Amino acid sequence: MADQSVIAASDVDRRTVMVVGARGIPDVEGGAEKNAEMLFPLVALVGYRVVLLGLEGLIKGDSYRGVELHAAPNRRIFKTDKLFYYFYAVRLARKLRPDIVHMQGLGASLFLLAYKALGARTVVRYGSADYTLSKWGLLGKAGFAIAELQARVADAVISVSPSLSRRLASHGISKNVWLIGNAVDETTNIPAAKPTSVPEGGERPFVLFVGRITAQKNVARLIEAFHLFRKRTGNTTHQLLLAGGLDDIGYVESLRPLIDDKVKLLGRCSREQLERLYRSCDLFINCSVHEGASNAVLEAISRQCAILLSAIPENRDFGLQDVAYFDPHDADHIAAAMERALENADAYRVDQVNFLTWQMVAEKTIGVYTAIQSSPGRWSRSARRSDPEPSRS
Repeated sequence: MADQSVIAASDVDRRTVMVVGARGIPDVEGGAEKNAEMLFPLVALVGYRVVLLGLEGLIKGDSYRGVELHAAPNRRIFKTDKLFYYFYAVRLARKLRPDIVHMQGLGASLFLLAYKALGARTVVRYGSADYTLSKWGLLGKAGFAIAELQARVADAVISVSPSLSRRLASHGISKNVWLIGNAVDETTNIPAAKPTSVPEGGERPFVLFVGRITAQKNVARLIEAFHLFRKRTGNTTHQLLLAGGLDDIGYVESLRPLIDDKVKLLGRCSREQLERLYRSCDLFINCSVHEGASNAVLEAISRQCAILLSAIPENRDFGLQDVAYFDPHDADHIAAAMERALENADAYRVDQVNFLTWQMVAEKTIGVYTAIQSSPGRWSRSARRSDPEPSRS
């Protein structure tokens, strides 16, 4: 860990960090939201003034653990609530005049140049490349393309995985990229007692999936594989519990023919409910065909779950043993992996010592802030022709 004196409150001098792109904290579903919930209270703790802009309905108070909370009106323009939110964020930045604007996703950097024009240093967290998916229409893809172009002039881009760093480099974005992954939850913050019940609708024993119920999470193939597993093994006891938001109504409806009394859609679960699920499952499985650095996977690692992951580059970045990975496009392969893992669960548990903690993520993030504030901005008259290459760790 970094020397705490490096990030002492006296050195921070109440600089303001404005956070854009997390819909709300605490206990709001989503990777950007979990990252914000865990990271920014630690940033505030060392003396930064942190102001987070979320959405009405997902912001429940004026502050959370030292982070000031503001809510943008939840308005829809062109079938999205994000565009009005981003306009509102620029308006708030004009009022606050923050030292740093920290954008929690590529989409949030749509108006990055406006923040720079206001004199703020800009940090973009690159947590996923889901803009490559077919779910985005022409307008959405155009917006992300504009955002990606602006990321080239961001003071810093924080990539959450080596795979995403390589993707950025392939698009000519590398000199301003810092690699800072997501973190496991420290054992001191996890209840010691194992719960005796699971959320309504679920029964032991069960296999657990956590994430929004969407095509990119590959839920249909997972259910198909679970049915194959039961048929092959004659297993009549295990359930498959799917914990995550059901807001993609069309995709959820397409799953209905695959669902029986052993497959349960639990919907969005609170942190408390997820805690009971992680602690009670026989196996955690991530079957995604597209990810960033999944917080759900790291939560499962923190709770010593037996784990299976799809063999996509972003999941490979976790560095688990080969036996823990499967081909997400092959239901037979997934079913066989389930059978092996349930026969010897201990072999599929992961030592969390090799992963970052949230304190380490905070220290690395503050290190980014310090670096970009101590060097001339890209638009400064005294700016050097090229900034030094940032740390990759």
